[in-house]
Amino acid sequence: MKKRIAIICVLLVVIYLININFLLFPKSKVLTGSGITTASVSFVILDSQTIFIDSPLNQSYNFSMGDPYTLDLNVSATFNVDSWSYTLWDMRNNVIENESIAFSPNTTFNAVRGSNKLIVHAINPSGDMVNESVDFFINLTNSAPYFGDINSSIFICENEALSYFFNVTDVNEEVLQLSLTPTDPFYLNTIFTSADVETSFIELFSSTITEDDSIDGGDGWKMYEEKIEVTDQEYSDTAYTNITAVRVNDAPVVETIGVQTVWTVGDDSTFYKEVDVTDEEDGNQSSGNLGFNISFLNSDALFNITDEGIMNFTPNSSQVGVYNISICVNDTGIDNAHEDIFELCGQDAGSITTCENFSLTVTNENRAPTITDYYPENLIFSASGTSSLYFNISEYDPDETVPDAYWYVDGVLKEYDAGSLVDEFTYTFGCNVSGVKTVKAEITDGLLNDSIEWSINVGFVECAVEGGGGGGGGGGAVCNEKWVCGIWGVCQNTEKSLGEGLLSGEDYRIITEDCLNNRWYNEFCGLQVRGCFDVNKCNTSYQKPPEFQSCHYTEKPSCEDGIKNCHDGACELLVDCGGPCSACPSCSDKIQNQGEEGVDCGGPCPWKCEIEKPFLKKINFWYLIIILVLLIILTIIIIIKLKKIEKYKERIIRGI
Repeated sequence: MKKRIAIICVLLVVIYLININFLLFPKSKVLTGSGITTASVSFVILDSQTIFIDSPLNQSYNFSMGDPYTLDLNVSATFNVDSWSYTLWDMRNNVIENESIAFSPNTTFNAVRGSNKLIVHAINPSGDMVNESVDFFINLTNSAPYFGDINSSIFICENEALSYFFNVTDVNEEVLQLSLTPTDPFYLNTIFTSADVETSFIELFSSTITEDDSIDGGDGWKMYEEKIEVTDQEYSDTAYTNITAVRVNDAPVVETIGVQTVWTVGDDSTFYKEVDVTDEEDGNQSSGNLGFNISFLNSDALFNITDEGIMNFTPNSSQVGVYNISICVNDTGIDNAHEDIFELCGQDAGSITTCENFSLTVTNENRAPTITDYYPENLIFSASGTSSLYFNISEYDPDETVPDAYWYVDGVLKEYDAGSLVDEFTYTFGCNVSGVKTVKAEITDGLLNDSIEWSINVGFVECAVEGGGGGGGGGGAVCNEKWVCGIWGVCQNTEKSLGEGLLSGEDYRIITEDCLNNRWYNEFCGLQVRGCFDVNKCNTSYQKPPEFQSCHYTEKPSCEDGIKNCHDGACELLVDCGGPCSACPSCSDKIQNQGEEGVDCGGPCPWKCEIEKPFLKKINFWYLIIILVLLIILTIIIIIKLKKIEKYKERIIRGI
């Protein structure tokens, strides 16, 4: 009401000044009595329809973790209002949080974190809507990031790659830094560390686990005690997990023997073949740890195979024909396997057998196989790099041998086919590939060959995704780089590294500029290096992380030097804690530290402490009181009963 009166007073003053102006400064230059006429002045004061928002104001409001973002909603208007409503716009996420919510003045409402726009709507008696808005900011005091549930034990089998996901939450949505100690062969995917993300999924992963990764002394497994840490550069959290790499028995790998031919006479009248075998646990065919067995699938046995995998046979004319043969090799398994290897890896670590089939043609006069038909019929043609090209050949051998087929692209073997007189091959050269390329098909009976070759003019097609390209047996697929890096090395003095030729001039200038920006002057300017590699082996480096950075140099880095640095094979998470040092204070260490109001609650922790109830108000206290009263009453009753019994006994004794 006071504001309305003030507006009316301002209007009266303005009108008064206008009238004074006309009286003092008339437009006519002559002022005489004959020129003066009388007139009346009238005006109407219009009722201005204005909304006033007294709360919230255009300012920042601070809240602690766990508190609702509740603000007073105090409004008034210069007109009669039939109904009020408001709309709350979350400006940070550009969404309407609440729309047209009815309310009465001098109430409260809940805002959202970050930038808010509150629009107040008022309906006057005529049904018209009047709006007013205010922008304000909800600021949340910094709190510690924290991990979601992480299994205390994780298992991975040899020949597999680990991919385990967990989450980390930071309600302040800050850029976070992750750390894993130790690394190799396990790493963290830290691409998530961007602002405006409250809960993010993290991948704990590895490349393919090898036998060396899964052996610890004489045990068929290896345990890695991993420490996972996260920080927002002020607060942190730490989690622990044990990753067990389980060794498995790998099957023997038998070389491709392929189709073979032997004559009954002449230079090629002896079939001699040493089967090439490799076994990760038991060595090769000469180790004496492997067992060999030979089977003739369509006839009686013509010869045997030795314990070293050697076949030696000289046929005669009565043995002419085509023989289908299977060579099987078994290993000895592994000792001291993990007790849960079957449940974890699907095997019992016992002996595994691998077989390789081939055909042997015995002939009096060997004749060459022939490619009788082929596709495409044109041996010279053009195609785009991303086209899927199809090839096939038909074969004939007068000695009834089924030839083997080998497919080459630019002289490199891409595919081997056996056991069929019609063989097929499909290939895509891929994007970013152009020029004249060759595809060759070659067939053989083991001694004699035939071949055919196509010449393709490959048209260039630009890769749609950076880092893609490269063909190969259905190639052209985009390769997604996945870089991992080792731990930063110990900080080296920049001047000394330059003098020893370990640092180029360009890198020296970059490092010294970074040192200046961080106020690490002269002898305190240092350099750290690390190694990075792409687990997907894309042979590109579009997303390769930096392998050197500036650092605060100190001659003897330690956990007591007041500097965040790397030493003893790991890097500190915050100053003198985490990594090689004791864990940083956190909201999960069961210790009341870092300004917490209780153990792991309140202060920087994202959980409020439970309100301690007065002792006399606790339900358990009253249960205890009731039990004590009942015990006292029961004791009194028992004492009274015992006294009565004693008196009764005395009367009986006196009566005797």
